Amino acid sequence: MVLLPEGWTDFAVAAAGATAALAGLLIVAMSVNVTELLASRAPIAGARSTIASLVLAIAVSLLMLPPGQTMFVFGLIVLALALVVTAIQVAAIVAQWRLEREGVTASVRATIVVLAAAELLPFLLGGILLVCDLSGGLWAVVVGIVMVIIASMINAWVLLIEVRR
Repeated sequence: MVLLPEGWTDFAVAAAGATAALAGLLIVAMSVNVTELLASRAPIAGARSTIASLVLAIAVSLLMLPPGQTMFVFGLIVLALALVVTAIQVAAIVAQWRLEREGVTASVRATIVVLAAAELLPFLLGGILLVCDLSGGLWAVVVGIVMVIIASMINAWVLLIEVRR
């Protein structure tokens, strides 16, 4: 079995810290606007899926750190976690799809689907490549983590600001 290449630990530490800080921001945003969030199911579904994506990014980052980690085992873990988060994202998208009366328009739904795909497809692809012992899977995971950060910043903005409009 092929070990994860040297040098990825610095990225993993930075990614874990960044995503954990962003998860904290999201929780604060939710607690500040808890009344508005509970008044509508759409933001709750979005918050749930965003937290799930952040947990995925944190877990994957942390799981890059153990010494002796093989690409195969890491790939299996990435795939398993990504599939769980994909199920959570799909459930959130379905919930939001049904809430047109709450301002979830076709363009908002399309944006939600695009952001979810941009976050999760790199993890799924990365997991498959890593299971095949291909180091390109690590770069796919990096793209997934970066996309989670970008999408989570957008969702944090929605939960902090847009929910009050």
